[in-house]
Amino acid sequence: MLRPWNPNLIVRAEGRGSLSVRIAQAIIEEIQRGRLTAGDSLPGTRDLAKDLEVNRKTVVQAYDELAAQGWVTTDQRRGTFIARNIRDGAPEKFEPEPAQTFPEARGRAVKPPLLWPREAKTGFDDGVPDQRLIPTMAIAQAYAGAARAASRQRLLGYGDPRGTEALRQSISKMLNMTRGLNTTPENICVTRGSQMALYVIAHSIVAKDDTVIFEELTYPPAVQAFTLAGAKVQAAKLGPEGIDLNHLEAICRRTRVRAVYLTPGHQFPTTVVLRPSARLRLRALAAQFGFIVIEDDYDHEFQFDHQPMFPLASNDHAGQIIYVGSFSKVLSPSLRVGYVAGPIKLIQQIGNWIGAIDRQGDPITELAIVELIESGQLRRHIKRVHAIFDRRRLAFADALQNELGDFASFDTPTGGLAFWVRFAEDFDIAKLEQRWPHGTPQFLTSTQCTINGKTKPAARLGFASLDAHEMQTTIERLRDAVEER
Repeated sequence: MLRPWNPNLIVRAEGRGSLSVRIAQAIIEEIQRGRLTAGDSLPGTRDLAKDLEVNRKTVVQAYDELAAQGWVTTDQRRGTFIARNIRDGAPEKFEPEPAQTFPEARGRAVKPPLLWPREAKTGFDDGVPDQRLIPTMAIAQAYAGAARAASRQRLLGYGDPRGTEALRQSISKMLNMTRGLNTTPENICVTRGSQMALYVIAHSIVAKDDTVIFEELTYPPAVQAFTLAGAKVQAAKLGPEGIDLNHLEAICRRTRVRAVYLTPGHQFPTTVVLRPSARLRLRALAAQFGFIVIEDDYDHEFQFDHQPMFPLASNDHAGQIIYVGSFSKVLSPSLRVGYVAGPIKLIQQIGNWIGAIDRQGDPITELAIVELIESGQLRRHIKRVHAIFDRRRLAFADALQNELGDFASFDTPTGGLAFWVRFAEDFDIAKLEQRWPHGTPQFLTSTQCTINGKTKPAARLGFASLDAHEMQTTIERLRDAVEER
């Protein structure tokens, strides 16, 4: 009989799962500790139920589960016993190690996401859309239709790691018609957001110690993606209108450069747009020195003072530009759908990488986005929020000037969903982060975005997710934190 074990002490404690699961787990732990051994009998279900003050059916369920897993054997006439072969190949006694003994991680360290979900309901971010404006009804209807279509077309099993043919066709058409690219579906790979796109691109084009150039202020997760792939990162200077091409050329003359990462539509984090003359020279440098350009066009649709400029990748007949985009800013980051446009061989290799780390995307989500594109819902939604975000951009500029004009300067961006606010050179940006209410500030600073550690104090403040009241309140909170210096 089971003694001196007192199951009541374990079962009554806060445990895992249902009561029957906890009873079974308690018995397994006693076997592991060596206090129950092969052939020991367990109490009858009625006796144990009485001891534990539980329904007998609960104990029966626990014993049945133990028997199914092979921990015990049951004889209807004699009772329930610890399995005779329970110690075959196992130590006579097992004492678990103290808690928190997981071996030290030996892999490469990975930094956490830039901004964790904030505790406060309102606050700055790095430039994301307002979740309240997401067309949830249209998305829900598109999902319902996509689920039926995926079932009819037998797309609910394993599929192409590059994404469904229908979405690749829609993305190719969209890029060709509105952004001047020259693609077919074979030039497109669908990813789970732009971050996966950057990761698989890096592992597809970079070998250990290849040099990859970033602007001295840039998007940190992109740097991490290429660093994890073995790249050696160097910083090019950043001028008032984007990357300093004289400095880039000087780097190329002394170092073999494999790739250059850029956000020319709205430079991250400063929001400036790379001008046409610089674009022409950049393409000439890429041809001269043979480097690849990774163009991250993360919020192409939100240009307010004029039509969005064609991407660098438009009319890229040489195949030296890899284009990255996503639906995170125009629909929702939670949908996790991005894409890569590039040469067919590269797209095939990227598909292989996706097959290795994620196997494939979500065909229902992909078909739902096809429906939103082809029905015109996406275009109408973009037009609606474009007008809203433009008004918020101008209101944000006024509020910033009124509340922070004595402490900081900025240029109202012509596009994008964030402002780059510059403080005096002696301003301690680290103390601003420490003084921010509600804990960790929900905005990015120049310190977080720099590669070489040399940077002037500034912050990237997203405005699109704030209505007028939230905008005023949050900017006043920032002013109060700045005034404490």
